[in-house]
Amino acid sequence: MTNALEVELKFLVPAAARAAVAAEMARGAAPPERTTLAAMYLDTDDRRLARAGMAWRLRREGRRWVQALKAGGANALERFEHEVVRPDATHDASAHAGTPVGDRLLALLRQARADGVEPRVRFQTQVRRTSRRVRTRGAVVEIAFDEGRLMSSGATATIREIEFELVSGSVVAMLALVERWRKRFGLVYDPRSKAERGDRLAEGSPYPVVRKAARPDYAGAANALQAYGTVVDECLSQITRNAIGLAEGDPAQRVEHLHQLRVGIRRLRSAARSFRGWVPAPPLPLVAGLRGLFATLGRARDGDVMDKGVVAELAQVGAPPLTLPGVADTFDPVAALRSTETQQMFLGWIAWRAALPAHAAPAVGEGVGEGTAAGRGPGRADPPPRARASGAEGDAKPSAKNQAAAFHRDAARRLRRWQALFAVDRAAFDGLDEASLHALRKRIKRQRYAVEFFAPGLRRRAVDRYLIALADLQERMGELNDLFVARARYQALVGAEPAAWFALGWLTARIASARARVEPALARLVKVDPPRR
Repeated sequence: MTNALEVELKFLVPAAARAAVAAEMARGAAPPERTTLAAMYLDTDDRRLARAGMAWRLRREGRRWVQALKAGGANALERFEHEVVRPDATHDASAHAGTPVGDRLLALLRQARADGVEPRVRFQTQVRRTSRRVRTRGAVVEIAFDEGRLMSSGATATIREIEFELVSGSVVAMLALVERWRKRFGLVYDPRSKAERGDRLAEGSPYPVVRKAARPDYAGAANALQAYGTVVDECLSQITRNAIGLAEGDPAQRVEHLHQLRVGIRRLRSAARSFRGWVPAPPLPLVAGLRGLFATLGRARDGDVMDKGVVAELAQVGAPPLTLPGVADTFDPVAALRSTETQQMFLGWIAWRAALPAHAAPAVGEGVGEGTAAGRGPGRADPPPRARASGAEGDAKPSAKNQAAAFHRDAARRLRRWQALFAVDRAAFDGLDEASLHALRKRIKRQRYAVEFFAPGLRRRAVDRYLIALADLQERMGELNDLFVARARYQALVGAEPAAWFALGWLTARIASARARVEPALARLVKVDPPRR
């Protein structure tokens, strides 16, 4: 029986790199270990285990059967796994009793049986595994190259992936080894497990699901750093899962994967702003990398908005035919995501998140790119974080309870301070130009994300009421922004395409109408108090 918290990362191996990876796996003083693995994954028909983030598997390894229970860990590098040897291909959930995830499994299955539902095999895998141990400076790493297929109800999907697992030593040393392999073979980070892919196949689709934002879930007793770690995990999951969805997914879902990927990037950048002064700031190169990728993907997003929105509406009102320069002809978002710069940045964020401690002194004065005072216009800077006394003399470490209370109190105070800026915008709304409206839209999004990030420590009804007002205003501001983007595209064409003047006239009227719908929504938001503890 083994019970461990694994530290591992998995990557897709491009077809063009398959032979080179296989050759590299065969190198070394000792020959690699080659194994044929056949696994059955169990769940209820209503996917209770998958929805709970668990995978329950029976696998034949040579002549023995091994039952494993897996679940996500504290970050993208960690995963809980509990294994037991079984006498045959029968499953027994009680073998995992006494572990936190095992007890959750037993509770889920008890409730399922009470509902008349039993677990069954939902999908299977057949894999040829080549594995070897590599000793690098500071770590021993198990590398496993898997080739095979997923199977469910006659449907199949190809498996060609490589996994790096830390056996002993430093996580930093393991990540340095991973980066060398990733760069050499063009590996593509894939946050999905075989269980996730199999679950999708059993649901009727081999493609990655669109990953929308979720509210971070942390305990009310969490301090700022613990809450921030959970928030970063949530944002990275949204980013990397939509990245693999865009690279490997259903073409029909391309626009939504792209949109949700950019939302995830925006949320991660906003998280640094929201927790500024309370936690260590992410390295500036990682922040800059996010900003660059966001702008790059924005080119494809703007093209999608034009093609499926403004262009179609103009055709309906009888606009003269006009050929717009196509973004897709000059830009490939999939290539941008597979690029070594983007993949290196993803790995950098995962490594930085894994290195965050559970407790740390406030990172007063550290910059976070656009989150520093210099990155905002006059009058928009936050005051410097206060130096807090930890105890009676200001030199004792504050208790966990006091740390949590200070975090929630300061979070509510920050929301109120940012809310006050909306009243300033409301008073000056008639004179706001396009740049000022764009800045307002960004602050609205930042406020919405901050409320979601701080929600576990705030009054739930007040959170929901406030988010409704923010979402309404954000939707109206988004419509206005899309019209501004379209106007800029058509303005660039008027010299060569006289027909563009029709579009500009139509857009001018639409912008005036959209702007008129923003003002009352902003007025309503100003009257709503932000949530408190």
